[in-house]
Amino acid sequence: MQDLTRISPITPIEMTDLIPQKKRADNPEGGPSFSEVLKTSLLRVNDMQLDADNMIQRMSLGEVEDISEVSIAVEKAEMALRLMVQIRDKLLDAYQQIGRMSV
Repeated sequence: MQDLTRISPITPIEMTDLIPQKKRADNPEGGPSFSEVLKTSLLRVNDMQLDADNMIQRMSLGEVEDISEVSIAVEKAEMALRLMVQIRDKLLDAYQQIGRMSV
């Protein structure tokens, strides 16, 4: 689990850096597959949610000195979740459009 006092924003470059680079037949350049990027992104969002929950628990126990840290952690987790929901909606829309295409 990451240090809760140093929560930093997540960028797409950081997400792809976390995925092991392996060469595949369908991706000869060795970059991560779409499913690997999506899975890693979901795990990162989940970690942010868990960190925010942990910060809230610590705040309720009086272990947090600066409430702004809790507020920032919660807001980052909420924004990350909203982004993932929008990505999911776009993927479902694309899937439905492909399904409507005539062969």
